[in-house]
Amino acid sequence: MQNLISREISPTRQKLAILSLALGSFASVTTEFLPVGILPDISRTFSVSPGTAGLTMTVPGMMAALSAPGVMLFSGRTDRRRIILWLSLILLAGCLIATMAPTFAVMLLSRALVGISLGAFWAMGLSVAVELVAKDKAHKAAAAVFAGVTAAMILGVPMGSLVAEYSSWRGAFVAAAIIAIAALLMQWRMLPVVPAESHVRLTDFKAFVRLPEARKSIVMIAAVFAAHFAAYTYLAPLIHETGIPSAAVTLLLLAYGAIGFASNLVASRFLEKKSQGNAFCLKNIAGNTLSAPAAAADLSKI
Repeated sequence: MQNLISREISPTRQKLAILSLALGSFASVTTEFLPVGILPDISRTFSVSPGTAGLTMTVPGMMAALSAPGVMLFSGRTDRRRIILWLSLILLAGCLIATMAPTFAVMLLSRALVGISLGAFWAMGLSVAVELVAKDKAHKAAAAVFAGVTAAMILGVPMGSLVAEYSSWRGAFVAAAIIAIAALLMQWRMLPVVPAESHVRLTDFKAFVRLPEARKSIVMIAAVFAAHFAAYTYLAPLIHETGIPSAAVTLLLLAYGAIGFASNLVASRFLEKKSQGNAFCLKNIAGNTLSAPAAAADLSKI
């Protein structure tokens, strides 16, 4: 069975359009986590403590939590392609402002822009991806977008640390801006018009939160991410305090991403063998929590 959009564009363009969304997710997550490897440098530049510098990770997280449901509530019937392009522009603006930020306040403003783009892109990007292909291939389209996140964790964050090592932390944001430009241009060229199929209302979110499984998954994911970010954000300062040379940070971040990928792979295989039903439920609960009810509804077409 095919979506209307998938019938109107060639298979090659479908793949390139999905690739543009995967590149967008790679750019978003790379930029989100970029401060992890360069936090001590940011702290020294703006003469703030490492704890205060950690706000460069907190602010985008808070803004993403607001923008993800916000874009679904207020986007109405706006063409989804136009929204994706605007979100990529916002991401690019956040990167460019960071490269020139004269004060820590301006730096946090740039990070807020990154958070707005990040959360809204997740909510909208997955929804658009599954509309670009036949319904029996929707899971592959969603997986391709998620692959951008995996690539960012394995390659993007260590890349930022490596660039900063040979130039400066601002150079790392220049590199992120280049990736954001590539994603924006590819999306502008390859994404077709994607009309909104439905309008999400506040009552839809209320109905979602009333589900016991939804509440449990929200609490569980919030706890996991809180623990993760509390440690991961300050990884570079902790490494420096132990006397490990700065050059090792890139390798440690690379190893962290690779081990995380392997762990996810092993966990998914374990769940699939233990219970196909449980694995399906976990994937959908995670999708609901991260991408808001509207995006999850699209994924349920799989």
